[in-house]
Amino acid sequence: MECISISFRSAPEEIRRHFAFPAGETGIKEREAFLEAAGEAVLLSTCNRTEVYAAGEGSLERLEALLAQKSGMEVAQVKRIARRFVGEKACAHLYRVACGMDSMVVGEDEILGQVRSAYLFSAERGRCGQELNAVFQGALACAKKIKTQTLLSKTSVSVATLACAEIFRFEKLCGQAAGMAEGTDAPGTGRETPFGGRNAGPHAEENFQVLLVGGSGKVGGSVLKNLLGRESVHVYATRRSHGLGERESSRLSIVDYRDRYRFLERADVIVSATESPHYTFTAGEAQEYLRRSREEKPRLFIDLAVPADIDRQIASLLGCRVVGMDDFERLAEENNRKKQQAVLDAGALLEEELEELYKALLFRETAGQLDRIRERFAGYSVERFLFYLKDRLDAASLKAVLEALKE
Repeated sequence: MECISISFRSAPEEIRRHFAFPAGETGIKEREAFLEAAGEAVLLSTCNRTEVYAAGEGSLERLEALLAQKSGMEVAQVKRIARRFVGEKACAHLYRVACGMDSMVVGEDEILGQVRSAYLFSAERGRCGQELNAVFQGALACAKKIKTQTLLSKTSVSVATLACAEIFRFEKLCGQAAGMAEGTDAPGTGRETPFGGRNAGPHAEENFQVLLVGGSGKVGGSVLKNLLGRESVHVYATRRSHGLGERESSRLSIVDYRDRYRFLERADVIVSATESPHYTFTAGEAQEYLRRSREEKPRLFIDLAVPADIDRQIASLLGCRVVGMDDFERLAEENNRKKQQAVLDAGALLEEELEELYKALLFRETAGQLDRIRERFAGYSVERFLFYLKDRLDAASLKAVLEALKE
């Protein structure tokens, strides 16, 4: 098996976005067309990686050409940013990915479902033969075992929970700024608020307000659940024609997606987590609506999408800060440090599972040649066969064979 990988480890979001496959019917057709050209392969596309796993050997150049075509880049550019894995290294990489050990947030749970979905998408379309079936089924089984037998996924942190932590941190700063502006931040005191001396907080009598676009998706849904667990937050969640249903409550208002810019005036934080190929917020339109606001206050824009939902130029608008997927790599570092022992435990288990996979693949390959092997060694005595092995194996391999025969 071979793998070509473009992930957060090799390219920033602004590059990765060109390799992302959209959701919906358009995305399905694109994936099917890609796999048809790739042959026997599995395509994994998430917010942090696009990877192709192909059976056999000799497919990397073809895959690089397909990814170049997908992204509109030159093949030479793809070669510079892609990571290549061949044979056992490709298998080991897939196992690490499925187990959450190669994730931006180590131990996050979402990747296991994404790997399973990518595999089933290919398998249902006849794109997986014996090798890919064996490797992916092994990787999924290994991931489940690591999840239940180690602490890697316990108290797991995802991009969604990191985003909420950033929102709550921002809420606290806004509250501190509001208190300083109302009391001790009088002219001439020499004290500034965290936002340069302006009254940055929401009105004291109002909840902290978050505008959420894409709350019906998996990441957006996780963000919504976290936000609604905080009494001080009111959420305005957009919907098109379906998704959030009738979940409206005293702290959740469902608003029409077309009205999203209108709610910028009251929002302290704007979160976007869609799978749209287009911006949900552009700097030009955001500036136009924010000019109408009678209250100058900082606003935090959080972009949880690849391709990006939020125009980065919004960060140049007064009081606005934009946090994107690449920024969460820094935020994930503390979580990853805390999980170092769990990573070691999971790594030991992963190596055991990989060893079983390698033996299964070797046995399957050899089993197909049993008739030829029987013909070749017909009439061989056990002694002659052992001398044959002695001449061809290194000491460690010969020892392993002889020990196995003694059992």
